[in-house]
Amino acid sequence: MSRLINPFIYSRAVTPAEFLGRETELRRLFSRLATGQSTAIIGQPHVGKTSTLNYVMEPSSRQIWFGPEFDRDLFCVLDAQMLRSVETQAEFWTHALKPLADALAREPLKDLPTLLLAYTTAQQNRFGNFVLERLFTELKTSGGRYMLFLDEFDDLLSHPVLNSAEFYGGLRSLASRSAGLVLMLGSRRDVEQLNNLTQSLNPHGSPYFNVFTQITLGPLSNKAFMELLDRASDRFDEQDRRYITVVSGRYPFLAQAGAAKLWEAHDEDLKESRRYESAGRELYAEARQHFADTWRVWSNETRKAITAVALSQIPRLLGDHKFLISELVEKLSDYEPELEALETFGMLTRNSDGERVITQGAFLWWLTDELKRNVRDDAAFGSWLQAQEMDGLFTRKEQQKVGQAAQSILAAAGKGATTLIESFAKGMGEGAVAPLLKQMGL
Repeated sequence: MSRLINPFIYSRAVTPAEFLGRETELRRLFSRLATGQSTAIIGQPHVGKTSTLNYVMEPSSRQIWFGPEFDRDLFCVLDAQMLRSVETQAEFWTHALKPLADALAREPLKDLPTLLLAYTTAQQNRFGNFVLERLFTELKTSGGRYMLFLDEFDDLLSHPVLNSAEFYGGLRSLASRSAGLVLMLGSRRDVEQLNNLTQSLNPHGSPYFNVFTQITLGPLSNKAFMELLDRASDRFDEQDRRYITVVSGRYPFLAQAGAAKLWEAHDEDLKESRRYESAGRELYAEARQHFADTWRVWSNETRKAITAVALSQIPRLLGDHKFLISELVEKLSDYEPELEALETFGMLTRNSDGERVITQGAFLWWLTDELKRNVRDDAAFGSWLQAQEMDGLFTRKEQQKVGQAAQSILAAAGKGATTLIESFAKGMGEGAVAPLLKQMGL
């Protein structure tokens, strides 16, 4: 690749040829597909769910992992965001089964007469669950299976037609009863959340998604992260790599975007702290919407937990001692499931002192700006909590104490994210980032 071409990609899913890492997750996923078990790929926005699906969809990828195991199977991936205009379940299955319809049109019909008949019957009966089960059973009898991947599945939770007991119940039944259909979901929300959010549709029956085993995508492994940065060849030195580590926490989107912006700063021949400040500003401009999307996905309890951790951590970025919110941080044990989930997603880790800390420096920039825009006094802080639907999670005393701490922290932060970026860039330029890496558990 020409040195003039920036090798880092963050505004689209990567292709199978560009894909790296995820060996553990892929091994589990391919094994489950080979044995006909349905799976949910779970991860925060822009963590690589679609890229993983694209990799699995590539025949050469499957060949590398399992040889001819999947040669007779048909694969289809649907993006739920592209299904918003679907008006009936029959229309959904028309889209979902198009690769099968195309295959039947290509194959000699004398070799597949019963499968063609089963498809035609299902089509004539508007793809009801009974005829679909017969269709997938016939496909299995013919020696194949249908691997249906539904990406951005949680987008269906607001679909006017498909967000229904009939549709979810049908998927569950087909996934559990038919050996000829294997389902894989890609979702920002985990299986427990999907079950909770659809419980009102089926208050007395089994949860719709308890037949799916969850595989969670977190940050890149250190090995994959270093392989990614190696694409810069000798352009990035050790200090550059530390910079990308701190701002991204090895999160794929942030790692790619942070590396891309640092590459551009090198192109502009910026030196020392000016290089890191320019890259930080550009990264923040790209990442703000990502963090807003992530915040929107989180539960109210998760927002409270990560806000408390952030308020204890932001002052360290400014070289100050912790503000007095230790009581609130100690009470976070009430939110242990949310904290553990954030650790699984790679958003939190534990530093050398055993404290939970946020791994993504760029997220701390964003939250500082979010608070800076909204928190000026106790009343403003209360309004912000209410807007985030977190006001019921704080006692009046906690709200007052955290509001005062937030105001003090934001006063020290000056211009918000800009101040944090400048302070971090200065430390990078002076080579004083090692303590920060240690504090952040990186």
